[in-house]
Amino acid sequence: MNIFMDRVDFNSTAGPHWFGRKLADCLTKNGHNIVPPFGDHKVDAHLAFVQASGRIPDVPLFQRLDGIWYNTEVDYNDMNTPIKATYDMADGVIFQSEWSKKLVETHFGKAENSKVIHNGVDFSIIQSVSPATGLEDYEKVWSCAAGWEGEPPNNAPRYIKRLEENIRYFQEHSGDRDILCVAGEVSYLPNPDPHKIIFLGELDIPNLYSLYRRSSYFLHLGKFDNCPNVVIDARAAGCQIICTSLGGTQEVAGKDAIIIEEDEWDFIPFAYNVPTTLDFTRKRANTYDVDICLESVAVKYLKFMEQ
Repeated sequence: MNIFMDRVDFNSTAGPHWFGRKLADCLTKNGHNIVPPFGDHKVDAHLAFVQASGRIPDVPLFQRLDGIWYNTEVDYNDMNTPIKATYDMADGVIFQSEWSKKLVETHFGKAENSKVIHNGVDFSIIQSVSPATGLEDYEKVWSCAAGWEGEPPNNAPRYIKRLEENIRYFQEHSGDRDILCVAGEVSYLPNPDPHKIIFLGELDIPNLYSLYRRSSYFLHLGKFDNCPNVVIDARAAGCQIICTSLGGTQEVAGKDAIIIEEDEWDFIPFAYNVPTTLDFTRKRANTYDVDICLESVAVKYLKFMEQ
């Protein structure tokens, strides 16, 4: 199959682009072609990440959609307009999680043809990476990774990621000889315990994988994530995931994940980027056990587009 992957930057490690690169590599390895939209070749499928840059005549259009805008601090209706335009003309919509599907269909209406396909990972690549060195003296290594801040120059805190709650959970549940490694730039928050917490700054993908391979636990207590690649990668590296019920994260966290229960959200837009705390006593086992093998994920994409 010749597939045009629209709006994917193969040089970026940001969430959708990083998954797009992994998916493209898997499809290519299995004999399919990632092609530009026009040329001497025939395009069999147009796979647009979030929104399409245009419509290719006589080529089926598929929209891969995570979430939509709902922050009342911005003009979310205007920002959703091009996403909704692609949604309305797409021949099929691929949602990243069941939660994402509920969110989008609440605001955009039910998609005529849709399928939930979670993100995936190549286990062999992650398992081939050596665990990070220099942490051998600690009994348990905990880690977390996210874009904790917004864009320069103001670098506003992304409270939705709940770094403070990750730290508080670690402080309340870790042993005396445990350490928490925080990956991602953090300038707004001083390190509350330099003896047990390390701020590593931005890490490239190989070093992230290496950190996950050394870690026993991966904290991801943010809210409203649709299908975070960092959780999928950390799970594949062997980490036990600790996350919340609010969003699609629990769907890919694995059957051994620890879930912190939160109240349901009615999907009504609101100003959400404010500090919030969790009740860690609302703890339960996970009820999801989703296959995150990239080969399986790629097959699901192909079958849906072929249909």
